[in-house]
Amino acid sequence: MTRAWFGIGVACLVGVAVACNPFAPDQSVVLGVEKIDAPATSPVGSPLTVVLTVLVNGCQSFGHLEANSLASGASLTAWGVDHTIGNKGVVCPEIIRSEAHSQQFNPSARGPFQITVDQGRLPPLTATVQVQ
Repeated sequence: MTRAWFGIGVACLVGVAVACNPFAPDQSVVLGVEKIDAPATSPVGSPLTVVLTVLVNGCQSFGHLEANSLASGASLTAWGVDHTIGNKGVVCPEIIRSEAHSQQFNPSARGPFQITVDQGRLPPLTATVQVQ
């Protein structure tokens, strides 16, 4: 019985080591955003939902939206994974698709609320919502 538990423990350690390879390349990438949809106006204290149309190709997948918010605005970055990084010989379908992903904010001050979308090397997208 002790040998069985020892074998299970060794198998678990090997599995964890393979799954958490510290030498594997970072496949994280900033994804491009085709457009940003935000309302022209929003009431103070009401939730404000912004929808980003994120572009991914055949070897990329969406990960998450990183959001930083201040009283006068917010910045967003769409993060994803590029499965070709560190993998030679990967053939990707030449499909570019658009995916809608939303983020909610709660502006607390009246006035313009500027939303900036970081796109890495591409110029940022911006939208301004008038909070009333």
